[in-house]
Amino acid sequence: MSLAIEKIIDISLELDPKNFGMRTPAGFKKDMQFEMEILKEHDAPGGAGQITENDLERAVGARIRTGDRLLLRTDHNNAYDGGSDKWMKASPYLTIGATEWCISKGVVIVGYDFYHGNDEPGAPRVFHNSRTLSEHGIVTMPYLKNLDRITKDRVTLIGFPLNIIGAEASPVRAVVLT
Repeated sequence: MSLAIEKIIDISLELDPKNFGMRTPAGFKKDMQFEMEILKEHDAPGGAGQITENDLERAVGARIRTGDRLLLRTDHNNAYDGGSDKWMKASPYLTIGATEWCISKGVVIVGYDFYHGNDEPGAPRVFHNSRTLSEHGIVTMPYLKNLDRITKDRVTLIGFPLNIIGAEASPVRAVVLT
């Protein structure tokens, strides 16, 4: 069954920090107010350590196309504990070479189920890979989960970020249609 869609209308309220403030109710943690859901492309269940350009080339190099959204699965977020130092340090990471691979292939989104702040040892700056992807116009979607539930290589990804003025990032509800 196909849907006949003539247009999509954004009816979300713009969240301008000049007139909107986020409140955290008692008993909630700020980073847990929004949950992400589903994504997939590179499977490395059980944690991957470093994800290199060779890993990406082997997994999707023959199929990747300019404009693709690359979705990486490691299952690290299955053990999410609220973002402790131990959890962050144990998180997989993209090597600088893997980041350059994404840029050279023309990927437009990199989604993953692990912490976005880990870089390989000796990276030239903090959050190097996230910053580098962003500087090249590539959107990152960290903190995803349930990627193991996706059984197809190519799926439809839908993610709507909040319409926050002057922000460099936003929570997003991400879903995959298969």
